[in-house]
This record gives sequence, structure tokens and C-alpha cells, in this order.
Amino acid sequence: MAKDNSHAKAMELRKKLRDRLGDLKNRVEKSSLEAFEQVFHERMDTYFTQEERLDEMAQLLSQMTGEIDLARDLDELKKLAGRLHFLEEHFEEIDSQLYNRPMRRRAGRFNLFDFLRQWESGQAPGTRSEITSEAEAYQELGMNPGASMKSITAAFRRLVKELHPDRHGGDRSTEPKLRKLVAAYEFIKKKTTDRQAFSR
Repeated sequence: MAKDNSHAKAMELRKKLRDRLGDLKNRVEKSSLEAFEQVFHERMDTYFTQEERLDEMAQLLSQMTGEIDLARDLDELKKLAGRLHFLEEHFEEIDSQLYNRPMRRRAGRFNLFDFLRQWESGQAPGTRSEITSEAEAYQELGMNPGASMKSITAAFRRLVKELHPDRHGGDRSTEPKLRKLVAAYEFIKKKTTDRQAFSR
């Protein structure tokens, strides 16, 4: 009986994911077409940068279509739902930058734990690594190179709290900055772990 219930839930979630994916594909395509008409002549640099990101997103969405069809159980579909959520958020970011307008507020309360967990498990596709050097990572966190991991963690926690959408009336436009902070923190943490392992 429990197996039948799990199967029914998986079927329902699969349908919802297909619908959301189809909707996002349409929005990406529409945004690409409208951008050429509305943005290309006025802000060419912005157009080319965001158009490249939209193309990358369209490829990820096509890939995800197959993954949804091949998902074997409810757990796999839930992971795909998490990835799709981040693609939806990423599209809102691109769209707001492309048309120079505030990000739309999406339904649902921002969950920082889920946000960070998705990053830690490497399931935030559609975004390139935003930190390319240790110096950039320290700068993003407002720390001097060589600072202790304890002080870096304290700075990271303070900054994340300051940028949390709940501190800004639910406005989620701080999420790109949050992503960059997470990337900076993870970059330094990995470098520190690697150095400690090498020195043993």
C-alpha cells in the first residue's frame, strides 16, 4: 500500500515538474525574443551577456526534460524539483538584469537552510562558479588573506544574516549576492582543507 502511495506521489510530482519546466522553457524563449527587440540596440553589452546565460539555461532545461522522464523514484524527483527551483530563481535574476527591473517575488518563504544545502550538494545548476581566485573570495567576505577560518566563518554568518530576504521585507533580490558569498566561503574552506591535508 505504501509503495502504491509513493508511486502515485511520484507520478503527481513528475507531472508538476513537467508543467513547471514547460512554463520556464516558454518564458526563456519569450525573453530571448523580446530582448533582441527591446534591449539589443540600447544596451548591447547587457544583451550579449544575458543572452548567453539564457542560451545556457535553455540547454539545461532540455537536459532536465530527459532527467524527469528517467527519474526512478520520488527522491530523485524531489532532487530535480530543487534544481528546477534554482533555475526558476536564476531566470528571475537574468530577466531582472536584462530589463533593468526588480526581481519578482516568488511564492514561498525563503529557506536559507535549503538554499545553502543545495549549494553544498552541488545542485545549483545554471550558474557558473562566481569566485575564481582566493583573493576575490577574501574580498567578497571583507576579510584579509590569511585570516583564521573561525573569523571567516563569523564574517560569513554575519553577512548572510544581513542579506537574508526576511531582513528586507521578503525581497529576494539579495539572492545573487548570497550565492556569491556562499561561493566565496566554500572556495576558502576548500583551499584551507586542501592545505591542511597537504601539510600532514
